[in-house]
Amino acid sequence: MKITINKSNIENIISNFQSFLEKRDKSQITSHILIQTKDDNIILKATDYEIGIKAKIQNESIENDEIITVDGKKFLDSLKNLKDDKITLQSKDDKLEIKQGKSTIKLPSFVADNFPEFPQNYEKSKINIDSKNLIESLKKLLPVIEINNPRAEYRNALIDIKEYKFNFVATDTKRLEVISFNNQSVDKINFMFPKKAISEIQKFFNEDSNIYFNENTIIIENEKYTFWTRIPNGNFIDYERVIPKEIKYKIQINKEQMIESLKIINSISNQVKIIFSKNKINFESISEEDSNANTEIELNEELNKEFINSINEDIMICVNSKHILDFIVNIDTQNFEFGINEKKNSACILKSDNFILTMMPILI
Repeated sequence: MKITINKSNIENIISNFQSFLEKRDKSQITSHILIQTKDDNIILKATDYEIGIKAKIQNESIENDEIITVDGKKFLDSLKNLKDDKITLQSKDDKLEIKQGKSTIKLPSFVADNFPEFPQNYEKSKINIDSKNLIESLKKLLPVIEINNPRAEYRNALIDIKEYKFNFVATDTKRLEVISFNNQSVDKINFMFPKKAISEIQKFFNEDSNIYFNENTIIIENEKYTFWTRIPNGNFIDYERVIPKEIKYKIQINKEQMIESLKIINSISNQVKIIFSKNKINFESISEEDSNANTEIELNEELNKEFINSINEDIMICVNSKHILDFIVNIDTQNFEFGINEKKNSACILKSDNFILTMMPILI
């Protein structure tokens, strides 16, 4: 194997591959990156058995087809110390030689026989989901997912594909977020998607991609990258039962005004008391310390005629302001709907187009 390539073309890929590598035990083959030359392409692979990534680099100067593996961290460290110019990678005497000018770095290389297999023969199992909707929706759900929670339904998102729509869902028991799209599907399936996988796909896919469901694996693929993640075991909660079927009061609130008000309260506490009146909303911090913050915003009378005409007395709820902020910073509309009932312990619903947050109040 002999490759001549601009350093930055391969360094950026190897850098993004680092989170796919085994970090604790360097003797494991999964601490390595696979390098393959085939049909004038360079193929790079990395996996920790749970997630995997493959990159294909085309139209580079290549001599001889071969497959080797090399320590992924040492490979990146070596590249970082070279100039942003052409380099030569050559497999020779069980070493990967990295050359640039008068400099040569030699790393031990190994045969790839023990490198984990990647998914194969999945092309017929394509899912009819717009990849942009999937990637952007899962990113919006990231703040809700608790990666260290022992229960699978709280450390993963859910992708629920129904006959005429599909939902992206996440919950941490205190809140539930659902993003829905209308879309006809041949198969009704649902599966969980790990938080780590959600973070990783943001690095590689910002254009149209194909999505495949293959046994216990989800694959996302475009011309340059193929990503896969194993589907976690376990069952997600019956999330549709959590969303209240009826909401008595619906208030239209300006997104920027809400963000500004909650940031003021957050200077003292994340817990906030919200009081809805006929013509305004009052915010007050909840804190055991001798500190206090409060502010208010006026209601838009034109948008809230129904609420103003129907409310007879003030309604107070206590909530975690972070839950609201995590939601509204990810909406695309100028205003959103805040749905409440009269009982203090009733769930609240925030809506913006196809994005819903169901939030449990704080009992004080």
